[in-house]
Amino acid sequence: MRVNWNITPSELGSLAEYVCTIDSVAKLEEELEPLIIACTDKAVSLMHDNIDDDSQYLIFEITADGILKIVVTDDTKQREAGHKVICDMSTVEPYLAKSSHWKFKDERFADVVKFCLRDYLTTCSGFMRFSLVATFSEGDRAKTELL
Repeated sequence: MRVNWNITPSELGSLAEYVCTIDSVAKLEEELEPLIIACTDKAVSLMHDNIDDDSQYLIFEITADGILKIVVTDDTKQREAGHKVICDMSTVEPYLAKSSHWKFKDERFADVVKFCLRDYLTTCSGFMRFSLVATFSEGDRAKTELL
């Protein structure tokens, strides 16, 4: 999947942002996993600029409104690296209930994203080059799960 990233300057660095618009079940089933992989690959491509001596976590954070944020943090999970990947997938969730695909049927959106991330990170050689712990959060970084 080819994703066009918008780079938006912030006070700490830059954000790589992408807004995903999904308007049918067929598009959801065809494009969700490749979109998550593209977001992960973009975050991994930025890691050489994000890593410093205090870097410990690569956090995949999904909000209740369908925003995926991928960021490198220190051991407190509070100090973020300058480059983040943000993908707005807020149009995706309404189509999960209509999906007949086995991976999506009756699943919460956060669980679908977590499954895709876990599945992909096991084979992502770019991520394996770094000594970071991949974690998943649903908005509360004090409660993260290992991926």
